[in-house]
Amino acid sequence: MYIQLISIHGLIRGNDIEMGRDGDTGGQVRYVIELAKTLGTFDEVSQVDLFTRQIKDKRVSPDYAEPIEELGPKARIVRLPCGGGRYVRKEKLWPFLDDFVDAMVTFTRSEKRNPTVIHGHYADAGYIAREVASAFGVPFYFTGHSLGRDKLAYLESQGMSLEAIDKEYNMNRRIDAEERCLATADRVITSTRHERDTQYARYDAGQTPQFEIIPPGTELERFFPYYDYELAPDSIDEETKQARMRMNRELGRFHFEPDRPLILALCRPDKRKNINALIKAYGEDKQLQSMANLAIFAGIRSDIEKMEDGEREVLTDMLLMMDRYDLYGRMAMPKRHESHRDVPELYRLTASKRGVFVNPAHVEPFGLTFIEASAVGLPFVGTHNGGPQDIVANCDSGLLVDVSDAGTLAEAIKQLLTDRELWDKCSNNGVNRVREHYSWETHCEKYIASIQEVVDSLPTPSFHVSRDSEAPAKRLAALDSFLITDIDNTLLGDEEALQRLKKLMEENREHLGFGVASGRYLDMVIDVLEEHDIGPLDLIISSVGCEIYYGPHYTLDKGWASHLRSKWRPDRVQEAMDSLPFVSLQKDEKTQREFKISYDLDESIPADEAIPLVHAALGKAKAAYSLIFSHGSFIDILAHRASKGKAVRYISTKWNIPLERIATAGDSGNDRDMLTGQTAGIIVGNYAPELESLQRSSARIYFAEAHHADGIIEGLEHFGITNNRG
Repeated sequence: MYIQLISIHGLIRGNDIEMGRDGDTGGQVRYVIELAKTLGTFDEVSQVDLFTRQIKDKRVSPDYAEPIEELGPKARIVRLPCGGGRYVRKEKLWPFLDDFVDAMVTFTRSEKRNPTVIHGHYADAGYIAREVASAFGVPFYFTGHSLGRDKLAYLESQGMSLEAIDKEYNMNRRIDAEERCLATADRVITSTRHERDTQYARYDAGQTPQFEIIPPGTELERFFPYYDYELAPDSIDEETKQARMRMNRELGRFHFEPDRPLILALCRPDKRKNINALIKAYGEDKQLQSMANLAIFAGIRSDIEKMEDGEREVLTDMLLMMDRYDLYGRMAMPKRHESHRDVPELYRLTASKRGVFVNPAHVEPFGLTFIEASAVGLPFVGTHNGGPQDIVANCDSGLLVDVSDAGTLAEAIKQLLTDRELWDKCSNNGVNRVREHYSWETHCEKYIASIQEVVDSLPTPSFHVSRDSEAPAKRLAALDSFLITDIDNTLLGDEEALQRLKKLMEENREHLGFGVASGRYLDMVIDVLEEHDIGPLDLIISSVGCEIYYGPHYTLDKGWASHLRSKWRPDRVQEAMDSLPFVSLQKDEKTQREFKISYDLDESIPADEAIPLVHAALGKAKAAYSLIFSHGSFIDILAHRASKGKAVRYISTKWNIPLERIATAGDSGNDRDMLTGQTAGIIVGNYAPELESLQRSSARIYFAEAHHADGIIEGLEHFGITNNRG
């Protein structure tokens, strides 16, 4: 197997992971690194590539700029450019994901083998994985890690407006990506039953995929039992001993009585982690204060004032609560820790003092920190909502309570601190049962078996060259560049400019292919081309990317048709759309194609109300689809692998023409997905306002000053597709 994993945001490297540096470098980073490393040790796997973003920023380590980082003999990190080199938070990456898609397609082609499966982690990587898996016709796996609808509900409960939430977090795009991932994924990997039954159930497509519940593993070599210091002192290496001394010294700066039991919390400075609930429970219970010290490691910081707004607010509130309850000498808030060595030592140090680990988050999708604490023998207290339910069922190594109730939270902590028999039972259970249920080897065994099952059930992807007509195939195979352009208001609109473009294309015909991409069906495209004496064309992408034809005899690409057939259920689409009174099937029968069903929207309902209802109906019908809305009233429902942009990527792969040598030209929002990415995107001077947002999204998009076909000529010269071909 050649397994491709994608985790695009945060800071990802194989060693010394900067856990807690910011809100984007959390448990997901550790998860994907350990998954890749362990998969690479299995005989069934020949290569694992973990794709992430290449970062060239003086504020972070130069490690993140290295294109390739080896994780083991058969595992590596592959870093690809995306949105410039500056390190930015994940919400700002959405405009650049198509660039990453194309870079990953190009890299994969250079490997000269198709991946066995492509697995996206989080919504942004899910979008990428879905697109790349579609390009190669291979299985697509998805893991959400955290979900947009959950975060949306939380932010609304905090008083943020929907408009403000979307502006800050790109929430609409995130949730839309999650819906599409759920509708088309071959498998969705979840960690717990709660994740499957509660969190994913909030999505329209939440019942569509087949879920695999596979709990993640733990690095048992790092999270060894706390009592090994006494029972196996020779096994403790010098770096680990130094980490123990470092953490003791750090905590000693805060605690007046450092030998008392410790209440430990480890989390990112994120409001959803509900860390103030723990401070309140501790601050309002004098008995608890007399029994134990409190230590909260809330990420890594140097200057609170320079942090993101949300993180700064959380940390400031913590300091204010520390002052309000006068917890000086009893509460520690260290500024940093070295995650690789210090975190396991913090757990072990707390266990050696017969303390308690507390994670007060309202909901935990899984709860990796509970597993880590249990592995060293440290009992925990956490929320009864979410993944910890599975952990307690498997390990019985902690107590679950309503963390929103300060009194209940304090009582649970005191119960573990005072009941030696209960503490010993939870501690021993954690050490033994984590090794039974939560090893990475067990996780990967189940994961590989799942992939094999999916692969065995799917037809072999078809990217064969059609030989229905030898002449077009020979010509296409010899080309090194291509122009694929929209017709209305791009190719057409200025007859004199069109004649200049036709002459230019003829002069470059030896190396440069010529094609059009249109929402029209084939007969209508041919009529327009003949009317304006445009030809000969090498290809036509028609019906919004549902059909590809080659050469003067318009030979259908049967491989593309076979590619689109995957998961396309037109019966489900029609049944869902028939339930909506405000849409009607378009009357021209020729607009209805094998992989496209077209509707008219009733003018009586605003589009911003109607389109979400269409998505909801299709999601409930478990239909995998793409939706194109145009001209304020036309709704095209396509096979999920179809679009103009996806057809362009397919052509690049099939005919071995680099994406950067394919010029795509357009003027409106309908052309957006073929203009973005690594193609040479040309937006003509008479473009529609909806393309204005692409001005700053990619260096691979050129806004021409000239209009119509003259704008295409200007763009071709800019990218060196004609004349200067370098």
